[in-house]
Amino acid sequence: MDFYSSNISEAVIRRLTNYLHCLRLSRKKGRTLLTSSDISGTCGLKPSTIRKDLAQFGAYGVRGQGYDIEELTKHLNKILGIDRKKDVVLVGAGNLGTAMIKHPGFMRANFRFAAAFDNDPGKIGTLIGDTEILDVRDLNAFIKKKHIGIMVLTVPSPEAAAIVDDLDPAHVRGILNFTSEIFPRKKHGMYIHNIDLARELEIISFCMKHCLS
Repeated sequence: MDFYSSNISEAVIRRLTNYLHCLRLSRKKGRTLLTSSDISGTCGLKPSTIRKDLAQFGAYGVRGQGYDIEELTKHLNKILGIDRKKDVVLVGAGNLGTAMIKHPGFMRANFRFAAAFDNDPGKIGTLIGDTEILDVRDLNAFIKKKHIGIMVLTVPSPEAAAIVDDLDPAHVRGILNFTSEIFPRKKHGMYIHNIDLARELEIISFCMKHCLS
């Protein structure tokens, strides 16, 4: 089944990532089975919603027992395309980019930073942990040679559009954009997810005012 072509909404995919996070936490605690009510307590969603979401992807629990954590984890990993390690490149080795590379959650989710890129001569050739910083002029050649499909963008916003426009969509198919430049969700055959941390705080500010009563 081609899950991407099945008109599954992004909201459902986001919930799947929450379920996967819950499964990982429960596995660390030594649990082997998890009910939809257990997942509900962590994710804050109705058990019926969880069962419906998982059933769309062929995952059914055993009545009275729940879901086998190991099997459901493997199933969700495959659905999300992270059942094998994916190499990622980062462009913009500033403070945010450095923090991203050092964040252990990416490795746990099967993502590895193959390299970072920057235009600062003082950074080129140095390391962030085990990740080497290379010249941004070599970005496309590296992507082609290493078959990189995902890029994380943490450059200053005025530089973002030129970098994205210069990419070859035959190789890079997904971009996680942390700049304040807003790209369309789909551009040049690539999927772009925009995250502006200031806008996220604006949402929190709104919800503090209107969503707590």
